[in-house]
Amino acid sequence: MLIRELLAVAGTLNARQPDLAAAAMFDVALVGPTLQPVRSFTGPVITPERSLRNARAADVLVLPSFYGEVPASPALLRWIVRHYEAGGCILAAASGVRLLALTGLLDGRDATCNLADRRAIASTRPAVRLSPQAPLVVDGRLVTAASIAPTIDACAHLVSRFHGEKAALKFARYANSSRQLSYEQAAVNANSRHQHGDERVAAAQTYIEQHCCAGITPEDVARHTAMSQRNLARRFRIATGTTPIQYILQCRIEQAKRLLARPGFGLRRVAIECGFSDEAVFRRAFKLVAGHSPSAWRALLGN
Repeated sequence: MLIRELLAVAGTLNARQPDLAAAAMFDVALVGPTLQPVRSFTGPVITPERSLRNARAADVLVLPSFYGEVPASPALLRWIVRHYEAGGCILAAASGVRLLALTGLLDGRDATCNLADRRAIASTRPAVRLSPQAPLVVDGRLVTAASIAPTIDACAHLVSRFHGEKAALKFARYANSSRQLSYEQAAVNANSRHQHGDERVAAAQTYIEQHCCAGITPEDVARHTAMSQRNLARRFRIATGTTPIQYILQCRIEQAKRLLARPGFGLRRVAIECGFSDEAVFRRAFKLVAGHSPSAWRALLGN
């Protein structure tokens, strides 16, 4: 229901009118195993509008968070796979990532997950490249959100994918003001940094952006892109004007900026989550890249 209502909000913001039907960007249907009512975690009953048997083809399939055992019936897993094979996009949020992983679609792909689900996913589908430190990971038509909060950014991604960046930015600013910088920076990355024509370097950039805070090195990046470090460094500089190690640092500082925008995040916590050994090292690196201290950046945001 959260994602359904967020997408409805995006429509009203874009159309600048409160009429949900007239402003709708997405036609969202609730699908259940059957048409029988489903009792939610807190008690209220939700009635599916369609069942697996009569669900229509869709552009996007959303696997929301759930509680308890993974509802992984063979029929449901086959239905999810058929949706993807037909060219559809899939958004899995929090524990919904566990369900998506069981289909095998994430094998060999990048994904994030809730920290509590990391061990379960790694034990059942070890081929999934997990980055639970990343709030949101987009790998082609597979979108994974680590928890409830990044689900808002995932909705902004869907709005951008189907209705354009302008509508997505409008939604991100309204629905998630403390993290709108995260979406805006992602838009900058996608629309400018990768527009150089070298697909291998673009793949390296995406890998760095998704794993920069996990202690990766240029050697890891070269291995991921099946290139020698020397060849990667040469092509990376030609395409981007910088080196892989510098790009890793830049991405870590960008993640730090996003975390600093959140209320209640101390500098030490930000430093640790961004992969720095201590707060002093983080402060020096931040000032080197951003031109001012973390505290000054936070003051600019009014936090």
